[in-house]
Amino acid sequence: MPKGLCVVILIFCGVAAGQAPAATESEVKPHAFEVVSIRPTKPGTPWMYKSSTEPDGYRVTGQSLFSTLMIAYFPQGMAYWSKDRVTGAPPWINDLYDINAKVGEADLDEWQKQSPTLQTPLEKKVLFRQMLQQVLADRFHMVAHLVPGATIPAYALELGKQVPRLTESKPDATLPVGMKLSGGGVMVGYARGQEPTQTFYNATMDDFAQFLAFRANRPVENHTGLTGHYDFVMRWADDPDSTLPPGVVSTDDTDPIRHWDVGALGFHLQPIRVPADTLVIDHIERPTEN
Repeated sequence: MPKGLCVVILIFCGVAAGQAPAATESEVKPHAFEVVSIRPTKPGTPWMYKSSTEPDGYRVTGQSLFSTLMIAYFPQGMAYWSKDRVTGAPPWINDLYDINAKVGEADLDEWQKQSPTLQTPLEKKVLFRQMLQQVLADRFHMVAHLVPGATIPAYALELGKQVPRLTESKPDATLPVGMKLSGGGVMVGYARGQEPTQTFYNATMDDFAQFLAFRANRPVENHTGLTGHYDFVMRWADDPDSTLPPGVVSTDDTDPIRHWDVGALGFHLQPIRVPADTLVIDHIERPTEN
């Protein structure tokens, strides 16, 4: 038998008569919202961004395309979000849009398992980010890919020389009203006229690192090795040379986290650099009509 004929026979023997080949990963239908409405935001509407979801979908008014891209592709949080994370972006990347997206019945159970709250980290909302990426592909006709980018400045939260000034949280303690943390704790801020403090209840060190990242405007990694839940107070660090009132940081400040006394808690912020991807936009158009 000729060698070429033998190859043909082997190929067809791999699929039974009348049986279709199994779908490849690229042929599997991606998760998508059942109904999506995208409209340009009315003039005068304030800008906002929203990474929280609702029990049956995702709705936001006045969100820029840039914010939507960051939410969809950079789940590490706002500390990673900057214009440096995107190349090939259109001039209208800051245009605002209203998005109203509803989840279909088939995906509803999996969607709701994401814990649809503001406090759930984006990294745990895989389905949400997949669906938002599909919105960008379907309605903005976006074609893009992630590539490793240059490292960016960050901090490592480390133990200092003194014992950390933390109190082990009581498992059955009633938590006060405040900003909920992803680890189950709460952060309570201060009122105007009070001493600037950030009081943490039942917080993990991962929670603390995430909060510091928000204040520092750069990623903070938890290198403390502490695995419990703690109560503690972070206080404002007095700066006699500052002309601003306590609790206020200039928008030009390149090191805003220095105004909070992390050292008094027994910690140290060590400057490091961490890898950060870049989103390369190969093609994108303004959203299609609803």
